[in-house]
Order: sequence, then C-alpha cells, then structure tokens
Amino acid sequence: MISQKTLMVFAPLLILISVMAEATENDTASLDSYLDMNIEELLSMEVTSVSKKKQRLSESAAAIFVITHDDIRRSGVTSIPEALRLAPGIQVAKIDNAKWAISSRGFNTQFVNKLLVLIDGRSVYTQSYSGVYWEDQDTLLEDVDRIEVIRGPGATLWGANAVNGVINIITKAAADTQGSLVQVSAGNEEKVIAQLRHGIEVNKDVSARTYLKYADRESSYAPDIDDSANDDWKTRQAGFRVDGGVAQDTWTIQGDVYSNLLSQTLDNIYLDPYNPDNNPPDPVTPYRLFNTKDDIHASGHNVLGRLNRQINTNSQASLQIYYDHTKRREYILEQEKDTFDIDFQHRYSGFTRHDLIWGLGYRRIDDHYLNSDVVSFRDSTEKTSALVSAFLQDEITLKEEELRLTIGSKFEHTEFTGVEIQPSAKLLWIPKPGMTLWGSISRAARTPSAIEQRGSIATGVIILPGVDPINLSNDADGNFESEYLTAYEVGYRIQPTETTSFDISAFYNDYSNAASYEYGAFQVVPNPLNPMGEPLVIPTRTLFDNKMDVTSRGLEFIVDWRVISGWRLQSTYSYLKVSTQSDTDSTDAFSPLPIEGGSPEHQATMRSIHDINESVTFDLWMQYVSSLDSTTLSATRDDSIGEYTSVNARFAWLPKKNIELSLVGRNLFDNRHPEFVGEYYILRSEVERSLYAQVKVEF
Repeated sequence: MISQKTLMVFAPLLILISVMAEATENDTASLDSYLDMNIEELLSMEVTSVSKKKQRLSESAAAIFVITHDDIRRSGVTSIPEALRLAPGIQVAKIDNAKWAISSRGFNTQFVNKLLVLIDGRSVYTQSYSGVYWEDQDTLLEDVDRIEVIRGPGATLWGANAVNGVINIITKAAADTQGSLVQVSAGNEEKVIAQLRHGIEVNKDVSARTYLKYADRESSYAPDIDDSANDDWKTRQAGFRVDGGVAQDTWTIQGDVYSNLLSQTLDNIYLDPYNPDNNPPDPVTPYRLFNTKDDIHASGHNVLGRLNRQINTNSQASLQIYYDHTKRREYILEQEKDTFDIDFQHRYSGFTRHDLIWGLGYRRIDDHYLNSDVVSFRDSTEKTSALVSAFLQDEITLKEEELRLTIGSKFEHTEFTGVEIQPSAKLLWIPKPGMTLWGSISRAARTPSAIEQRGSIATGVIILPGVDPINLSNDADGNFESEYLTAYEVGYRIQPTETTSFDISAFYNDYSNAASYEYGAFQVVPNPLNPMGEPLVIPTRTLFDNKMDVTSRGLEFIVDWRVISGWRLQSTYSYLKVSTQSDTDSTDAFSPLPIEGGSPEHQATMRSIHDINESVTFDLWMQYVSSLDSTTLSATRDDSIGEYTSVNARFAWLPKKNIELSLVGRNLFDNRHPEFVGEYYILRSEVERSLYAQVKVEF
C-alpha cells in the first residue's frame, strides 16, 4: 500500500493546487486548447493503433492511453522513456543515465522482449534480444503529435513481440510544423539540450521540415562505489519529413540520422561463493571487468516512405516501405543491423455490417555481430532472416451504434519457428452515449531473439584454490521456442459529466512456454573447505529453454477531471500480480525471481495541469512506485528496490506569444533513489534530483 510518507507529500501539494485554483477561477484564460476542451472532446480524439484505422478513443475495444503533445511538453520530460511514465500499466525504471527497462504489465527486465515499439509505423525492435535500445530513440519531442500506448496484446495487427503492449510514437505532419523553432535547455543533469527545427510550404500541396538536436547529459551516482557511475550520454540527431498529395492520394517521405556516445561502467563478473569480497582474486585471469569504464558508440539512419490512396468512399489502401541501419559498438557486443520492411494494407467498408481490413508484410533483417569475451555466437556471426506476414480483421456491427464484434488474426512465418497464428476477438458495447464496455480474448507470440537462437553469454567466473578458473555461461542449443500468451481483458469507460471521465480495465494473462534457464553442463571439483569430503558439483552451463508457465492479473484505473477552465486533474492507478510455475523437470531456480518481483505491484500518478493566467502555467506531477523484490538473476547481491515517490514541477511564462521560458524540477523531495538493478555487468546507479531551465522561441 501507499506509505504515510507518500500521502504526506501528496496532500499538501494538492491543497496548494486547490488554493491557487480558487484564487484564479474567475480570471483564468487557457494557454492550451486541450485544457479548454471538455472531457467528451478529449475522448473523441482519434487513434489508429488499435484497429489500424481512425476511430474515437472512447470507442476502442482495448486498454489504450494517449499521451498528447501537450502532455509531453507540460510534464517537463526530455525523453520518450520519461514521457511513458505518464501511462498507467507501463513500468518505467531507469537502469543508468542512458538506459531504461520499460515494459507493459510485467516482465520488466533489462532485456524486455514483450513490448512492440513503433515510430511512425517503423519498428525499432532489435533482433539481438527482441527489445529496444531506448537511448537511440531520441527524436525531437516538439515534433511528437502523440504517443498511443496499448496495454495488452496487439499481435493480431502488429505481429510477433506485440505481446504485452504496443507503443506507437506518431510525429506531426510537416504542415503542422511550419516556421522555425529554437529550444535550448540547461541544468545539472541535462547539461545542455539544443533543438532546431524549420518547416516550409513547398507549394499548396507539399510541406516539409528539417530538424537538428544535440544533447549532453551528466553521469549519475553509483552507490556501490560511492562515486560517479561514468554513464554520461551525448547524442546528435537530425532528420526531415516531407508530406504531400491531395485528398485522394497523400504521401510521406521521412528519415533520421543519429550518432550517440554513451559511457557505462561494467560491473564485476567474478563469482566467488566463499569470499564474495575478494573480487577479483586473480588479476591475471582473462576476466578483469571490475568497475571498468566502457564507451558505447551507437549510430544509425533510416528512411521511410508511405502512400495512402482513397480508391473510393468504401475503399482505402496504403503502402509503406522503410530501410533502417543501426550500428552499436561496446565491449559486451558489437553489432550491425540492416532492416528492409514493406507493408501493404487495404480497408473495405462497403458491406452493410462489415468493415474489413487486411494486409501483407515482408521484413528482411541482415545481422552482423563481432564476438566478444561476453557475448558470442556459435555459428556464423552473420545472419539473414525473413519474416512474411498477413492479417485479416473484420469489424461486425451487431446492433447499429451500440454493439460491435471485431475478429481477426495475424499469420506470420519465420525460419526459426515456422507459422505463428495470433487471433483475437473483441466485443464493444455502447449502452448509451458516454458509456462503453468492452472485452477481448487474444493470443500472441514472442519469437526467439538471435542470442536465444544461437548465442552464448558469459555470466561469470568461479575462482577456487588449486582449480583453473571455471567459466559460467548461458547458451543457446537451437531448441528455444516461441513464448505464447492467452490474454483476457475487460474494460469500462464512462463520462458521467462534461468535466469528468473514468476508465477502468482488468486483465488476466496466461503465458505458456515461458523462457527459463536450465542446467546443461556440470564440473566436479574438490571442495576447498573439505578436500577429503564430497567434491563440489558446479553447474557451469545453462541453456535457454521453455520450462515455465506464468500468470498475471491486474487492474488499471484512470480518472480525468476538468475542475475549471484552465485547470485539469488526472490520476492513474495500476495493480499487478505475477505468479510463476516451473515444469516438474525444470532446474531453473532464478528466472522466477525477477519475473515475480521485478515489476511494481502498485503504481499511482497524479497530475495537475493549470493555467494560472494568460501567460503563466504551473504543473505538478507526482508518481508513486511500490517496492521491487528482485530485478536480476543474481544470487549474490541485494537487488531489491524500496518504494519511492517522485515529485516533479514545471513553471512556465510566456512574455510573448512566440516565447516560452520554463523551469523544471524533477525528483524534488528526494536527493536520489534507485529504480532498477541492471543485469549482466552494468553497474547499478540512482536517479538524482534534477533542475533545468528552458527557452523556446518560435518564429
């Protein structure tokens, strides 16, 4: 439950907000259009991620939350991962200053592999571990129109790895970013963030924009060494977007290029069960990663083209093609990836009660790796893989304006797992205006990563007297299979008044064939504590396997209240409970620990978005996260995380219509706190209090 300390923080701040609101109720003029919108207008916002077509948020049969451009700006965040803290049911934990563990509805580890992330329809998934390098997704936040966050499976439309959720980051059209923008931020953690954007109208049918971004972020604090974690982060990124066409035919061409330099401190990989403090005991061994500073060089570029065609009033088609190149060099692993993706979809709504959407897709991924002492591949370091997919979805109107049934399935084929079938059925009921009930049952698959298919990870070394160093590893033997989820969801939305809305969703997830680490080899050595006794049998090799079942259940609640014109309150609460059950022949004693204890059982947020007058705004954002029992597979270190409350504030002043000055404070009432203990070699760090000032000029 929420602690007394947390309540003591929340209560006085809410009282302060209330007093300020009463003082300005009669003369407040909204600075943002969305604060003047009533709740019905907000719920009428169009989303596209649920059904791959435009539909009202209030009529979506899914647990969806939209983070708007204004939400991002007024929260004071400086990165997409920080913005995702606004969404209920999303677990966001900072590993170090540049890395995050982000998941939906559990399974929050450093290598999260059950969440699909898209930027304008381009998947940013990485084949190496089936996850996302969030530090490489440093797009211009001023260009983000909205982030559509779906909690729960989206595999019927989006395919493999859309198991626990889909995050779709949608940027603004070029026509909406005309003119110039200069934005500069400076602070103790964000040393400098400089952004420049310029948009032009080429002609009446074509608009374009370009942007540049540079950021230099400070290192965080490492409690294990009582010093800097040496995890500073510098990034440079540039991009463009061109939109054109007429009503029947529209097109988009966009692209980005980036170069990042990140530092990290590699933790000790020695494991000495008899004397953990004596690490490393032998400096001549080949493993000397004791608090060693390492630099990560990450770069890439991408280009995407999209064509939308309105064939007639009942028929629309779209074709999207993109190419994405990424390169990452660090001590743990050097990798390079080229992705080519083509996607076609067609919608036909000419039937009386049916709205059909179908599509075809092809994706080719060329991977190249350079083996290291930590990660290696047993066969070729180069691999080409292909994904062929098709989907069909039918929205059936059972009763006009009241009852709809949506059924569909995704069909995917890979060389590793063959054909994956991922169906879903959703029922939406609107008994009266302002009230929506929905339920769904879905099946989703998480396909193996490159490491799980054919990789090996060195996990440590055991040093014993009179015995050569014993290497420990997690290895792939080619038998790892897909993980599967059957998900059951229900939801209820109601708008009792023009100024209030409630959104509640509940789920039960049943995972089969879940990943585990099984003993694959042993080494028998003399017992140094009793040489004449029984020898030690040490498991030296574990194998990626599928000998675990997992269930999770949860509840997510959202309430929106427009108190007065220019003042809005939003609160969210999430409950999550995860349980594991290993197969009877499983030897894995560690995997259940981070799965059951690595995601918070309770999360709560409260936001106040307030226009004090025509030129001054004051926003508060408070987040509570309950404790974590375990976030790693380690048996020798304390990886628990205590509960914490983060209080953030933003004060902004518009001396002129095109100039905004703002001051942002984050984690104001806590000097520092940990959020996550990283797995595999990364030194733990803590999130510190931060302040920054920002100037934004548009012309």
